[in-house]
Amino acid sequence: MGVGRSAGQDRATIVTHVVDWRERASALVPELRAVAETEEWSCHVFFSELSQLAQEAHREQDDDVLRRAYGFAHWCFHQPEQFLENAALISFYEHVFDDWDLREEVAAWLPVDVLPKVRALWEWRWPKEQLSEVDQLLAGLAPPSQDAV
Repeated sequence: MGVGRSAGQDRATIVTHVVDWRERASALVPELRAVAETEEWSCHVFFSELSQLAQEAHREQDDDVLRRAYGFAHWCFHQPEQFLENAALISFYEHVFDDWDLREEVAAWLPVDVLPKVRALWEWRWPKEQLSEVDQLLAGLAPPSQDAV
């Protein structure tokens, strides 16, 4: 899932989109502003840090941080350039259940429109029993609110 230039897409367009994610990340998740603003680091590094922040927020039941963390990932998932969608899938959503003890808390925060794409990644990583349990947890989820970040 690499990033290539499509016809008509120039370097300025790519740089503008990179700035957009950094600005959005800094505004939504000021706890990770230093990571977002480090030019040498990609959004994959940011998503890795965001995953850790979300896990801590789940443990502390901090809905504000969770709303912002999942909201940023969902915003990236819906950006027109495939790079940000792929980054959100690979570096955030694929790893949301890495702390298996938090699976019930995590399931409640996952947007249903992301599930078909991330499930294929989970199939590759997990045994059938674990995947089956996640499927049960996710059954009947409502679409994300229009008020999502």
